[in-house]
Amino acid sequence: MMQIEDTALASNVAAESGVETTTRPALKRALVPVADASHAEQVAELARRAGVSEARVLHLNLRESIGGRRFPLETDSSASGIAESAALELRMAGIAASGEVREAIIDRAAEAIIAEATEWDADLIVLGPPRRRELATRLFGSVTLRVLQHAPCPVLVASTDR
Repeated sequence: MMQIEDTALASNVAAESGVETTTRPALKRALVPVADASHAEQVAELARRAGVSEARVLHLNLRESIGGRRFPLETDSSASGIAESAALELRMAGIAASGEVREAIIDRAAEAIIAEATEWDADLIVLGPPRRRELATRLFGSVTLRVLQHAPCPVLVASTDR
């Protein structure tokens, strides 16, 4: 076991030799937003490779706002099933995981993801591949891009190639 004096000596030697030593930041807690279960395996693998030990799956039960009323795009049981399916995939990858379903307005998905990452104090956000093609992204924007621009922590995005 290295003593405190040995640690100080090692850091002094590194400083004197001009070698810069850095430690990799610990990415222990990852928020994993999922729209559906189709990319759960892919994001679980990304989280595992990043060294994540705990994950919270977030499924947004999106609501359409029409005339001041909000209408869900899926049932609560369907939303819970998606979150639990992705959490199970993460557990099979050796990561402690729980699932969470939150309601969000369809245009505010990125903001809901960022708020959850901040509230849960996530060290990392792991996103599935972008769902929109290039033209649709240019016309309507991208949840992935907004999360990348405003996230309070690093973001990993799964590749569209598989």
